[in-house]
Amino acid sequence: MRHQRRHVAVSKRTPITGIAQLGACLIVGLVTYAMPMASAFGENPALDGAFQKLAKLELGQGLEILHPVRQAVVQSRTDEKVRADLEARLIAILQGDATDLAKDYACRQLVIVGSEPSITVLAELLANPRLSYMARYAMEGIGGPVAIQKMQEKLDKTGGRQKVGVVISLGRLADAGSVSKLSALLGEEDEALREAAAVALGRIGTVPAASALRDFARKAPDELRNVVVDAELQAAKSLCRQGENQAATSLFESLLSADSERVRATALRGLISAKPPESLAMILAGLAAEEPWSRAVAADCVVELKKPKEIKTIASAVPALPVPGKIAAFVSLKGRRHPAVREAALMSLDRSEVEVCTAALGVLVASGTAEDVSTLADLASTAKDLPLCHAAFETIRLMTASGTNKAIIALISEARTPHPVVVNCALARRSPEFVPAFLKAADSSDAATRLEAFKALEIMATEKEAESLAVLLGKTAPGEEREVAGRASWMSCQKIPDPTRRSAPLLAAMENADLEGQCAILPSLARMGGEQSLANVHAAMQNSNRAVRDAGYRALANWPDATVADELRDIAMTCEVESYRVWSLRAYARVVSLPNQRPPQQTFEMLSSAMKLATRTEDKELFVSRLGSVRVPDALALLVSFLDNGKLKKSAVPAIFTLAKGLSQSHPDQAKAALEKVQPMTKDAALLQQIPAVLRDIETRKRRQKK
Repeated sequence: MRHQRRHVAVSKRTPITGIAQLGACLIVGLVTYAMPMASAFGENPALDGAFQKLAKLELGQGLEILHPVRQAVVQSRTDEKVRADLEARLIAILQGDATDLAKDYACRQLVIVGSEPSITVLAELLANPRLSYMARYAMEGIGGPVAIQKMQEKLDKTGGRQKVGVVISLGRLADAGSVSKLSALLGEEDEALREAAAVALGRIGTVPAASALRDFARKAPDELRNVVVDAELQAAKSLCRQGENQAATSLFESLLSADSERVRATALRGLISAKPPESLAMILAGLAAEEPWSRAVAADCVVELKKPKEIKTIASAVPALPVPGKIAAFVSLKGRRHPAVREAALMSLDRSEVEVCTAALGVLVASGTAEDVSTLADLASTAKDLPLCHAAFETIRLMTASGTNKAIIALISEARTPHPVVVNCALARRSPEFVPAFLKAADSSDAATRLEAFKALEIMATEKEAESLAVLLGKTAPGEEREVAGRASWMSCQKIPDPTRRSAPLLAAMENADLEGQCAILPSLARMGGEQSLANVHAAMQNSNRAVRDAGYRALANWPDATVADELRDIAMTCEVESYRVWSLRAYARVVSLPNQRPPQQTFEMLSSAMKLATRTEDKELFVSRLGSVRVPDALALLVSFLDNGKLKKSAVPAIFTLAKGLSQSHPDQAKAALEKVQPMTKDAALLQQIPAVLRDIETRKRRQKK
């Protein structure tokens, strides 16, 4: 179509008809033959030289020599003088003694710059076995009545593959005037010619073309049957586009009994398009059919419905459909906001199979309203079928109806014990509107609801909720709920802009909390750091109540930096309570190995010395893993020595790899020796892959240094 539009524009520039047209073409041919490229010869030396090289183009030559031609082609799109000159030059290539490769190239360019004068010259190449294809390509690109006429004339003057090619081109040009000639070819003995003629008639798609195909279909040999059926389908579709619905209907109906399921499905789809007054009834019949292909076609048609009245008709009929039809209909109605769609989906939730309910829930994402939130939440909370619960949850999460968030908030705030699933649904929507409701749920009498609310607040709470969370934290019982609440409170406090005020909510809660509440708050308070927090921790450590003392020592073990390192070491060395010693020693290993400004050698000495205090294997393993981050050769040597320790060998191998890799540039010999020692000891796939890579890097750097 692009080339046909351009052809029309060219025709308006040079209106030539009848004998005058033929004369003009002959004159152009004679002139260009006698004086090749004379129209602008000498005005563009680069282009002249490129065309001289083009005429001698052979395989193996680079096309960069033709760059001026490509530049001229681009320029021709906006400059008629350049286009006409370029066309004349290309015609001269086709008519002269240029190589076949040069003529092939010229045909390709004429697709862009050619007009009617080129068609006569191109038509002469249609019988050429080597150039026929590209000549047809150019003529199809130029298009127009003249191109069609020349091809029709050559149809009787070509044979073999060239004739098949002309037939294909006439089909591509969709020339209704070629139907009689193409129909006659259906009786030829050449199978390839008959196949091409059938395909071309399908592309033309007029009533006579369709009639010829139907006649041929009754007697077509088996080897051509599929080709003819596809051509009939294409013709029927073309008839629909032309408004020839009666002819299209007749053709589609004849194909509904085809052996191929694909053909039957395509025919049904076309029949629905060809009979608009009956389309909705046919769609519903397809949805109700037993054949999956029929339901699939009908469902596709539902997707394409645009009018609200049509959507209402389909949606209203869904409850009466069989189960597979309901599922197909609901899947196709996704995204529709029509009230009838919502009504059908809600009806299906009451009394349908799980698969139907799941499909209906998908529809309610768009069609549901805030009034449906309660029903959906109940389904998500109480349905016995897990996939159904998940589907209801996803529907609430994705619902777009106005007021959905308010409806969920009401469910959480107004219920005596809101269900944990409702809290999760609210969290999944990730709206700050829900935070006050989460706070209320965190004070619920139901433990499961409180836990989910604290999990939500850990993600959604801001600095505004810090005080409330600190108070709620003081009410929690030991266990998972307290741990989650502690994280939520700490996260909220961390969002306070002024670092000096971040511990204030927890300090205030400590003052008003009972002993149990203080035990709950202390670990989070310690994680905030600061002098006031440390004073509270020390006070707890001296408390006469054992639970408070335990909380104090555990809080100190939660300290965020190494300012308490000496105190932790002293406790690990001198405290009489074993649990306090273990907590402090492990905390010491953590804070000492945090990023710091002290020399790495000093960190190594602190860790290696403290490690001697460890009596439990798991504590020693902790020190081993921490030593892996201290980049000094002494640390590597100590870790390598643990390879002979059966209890520490497993944790030492990855620590050695990490440290050796870190030292591979500063201490390559030590790193290499350590890696070579652990390589045969590990069975870890990742290490077995990475160790050789690090060793190769070490050797590569050594070779470079020698150079």
